[in-house]
Amino acid sequence: MKRHMAVAILLLILAGGLTLVNACSTTSTTDSTPAPTSGGGFVPSNGGNPGTGGNTGTGGTTSRGAVSAGNNVMSNPSGGLPNQANKPPVPTNNYQGCPSTGDGGDPALNIRKDRTDSASWYPVAINSILGLPWPQGVARHARATWGAADAAAVAQYEGIPVQVEGWLAGAKQEGPESCNCHSPDDVDNHLWIVDSPSKDRSQAVVVEITPRVRAQHPGWAFERIRPLVDGQTKIRISGWLLMDQEHPEQIGKTRGTLWEIHPIIAFDVQRGNQWVSLDTGRVATTQTNPGGSGADAVPTEDPNLPPAIVETVGPGFGPTATARPAGPSSGGHTTSSGAVAISDISYHGAIKPNEPDEYVEITNNGDSPVNMDGWVLRDVYGGQEFTWQGFTLQPGQKIRIYTNETHADSGGFSFQSGQAIWNNKGDAAELLDGSGTVVSSFAYGNKR
Repeated sequence: MKRHMAVAILLLILAGGLTLVNACSTTSTTDSTPAPTSGGGFVPSNGGNPGTGGNTGTGGTTSRGAVSAGNNVMSNPSGGLPNQANKPPVPTNNYQGCPSTGDGGDPALNIRKDRTDSASWYPVAINSILGLPWPQGVARHARATWGAADAAAVAQYEGIPVQVEGWLAGAKQEGPESCNCHSPDDVDNHLWIVDSPSKDRSQAVVVEITPRVRAQHPGWAFERIRPLVDGQTKIRISGWLLMDQEHPEQIGKTRGTLWEIHPIIAFDVQRGNQWVSLDTGRVATTQTNPGGSGADAVPTEDPNLPPAIVETVGPGFGPTATARPAGPSSGGHTTSSGAVAISDISYHGAIKPNEPDEYVEITNNGDSPVNMDGWVLRDVYGGQEFTWQGFTLQPGQKIRIYTNETHADSGGFSFQSGQAIWNNKGDAAELLDGSGTVVSSFAYGNKR
């Protein structure tokens, strides 16, 4: 009898232990927040520390610390987009009098573009973003008009805090936009990231730096980022996955998908086996203690990082573009496969600060008219494009495409850009015919 009672008690103890284990397992598997990485490699920084961009809850924190927010990562060994990611609600803000809803356009899209909060990032492969489907019904439609099924399909992935590694295939400064209340000075920096330096923008994910985030990062001046478009420097971008439904016509041409990383919250550059914060020039990797527990990143100065260029702050809306040094207005090298060629780029405008009087000159050196309908002039390193419609270039005729002026005597063409396009230190332009074939190129300065 005593033996039977002992066996019964033992069975009850075992059953209770199994119940406890099952309860713990259920709690673990139903938690939608993946466990942080521990041990070697990257580990999350202390949560809630603004210096490392730790996630402090629904709103997160603004990234403005001594080490990059990019070292705060979640475990995601597959490199795919997690189906159940920790996605904080989108906070609202007001920057220099401009609300995060902007002053027009799609306010629901603008709010997402204008967020400034940080989080723990999911490292994902660029190819995972390129391969992510999107509902065709959202293209060029305001979010308020989306159907429930389309909105749900986007919401499944939009707002995931992601981190990607790759190379810049291009960089340009945008003009005034509704998300920035059409400020002529505070504009987005539009970048393209690819997973191989041999790929171009048609295979890229668009990633964008916004004025609200850039205001916290004096080292993120555009003139500091543009030299990284060199096919050699590997970068790491951390930011928010966003569906920008406004540009489906660019897919396969100047972007690989409508999914973007917008805005960028952390920007790091690879130096050897370490990641260096572009903002501060400090190492952004984490180190592991001898006992095996993770430690915060240890900042060290990196002498190889380009010196920081601090954007000046004007009396108006916010940071203004850094003034560029003076330089010559020609002296480049041109190539062409036909009669029409880029004959010059006048890249040092006289009207400051945005140099609307810059221009590209194109000449028909042949004896026959050339129909330029559908032809495109593009800035190779900045990404700005101009497309002709219904225009024929006559034999011997020269035309000019201005940055933001219109002159009827030279064709009346303009990029209508609120910012200077052509870099005084060096840049390159390409002329593409209606089939997308490059028929002429022109390079000057350090891009020759």
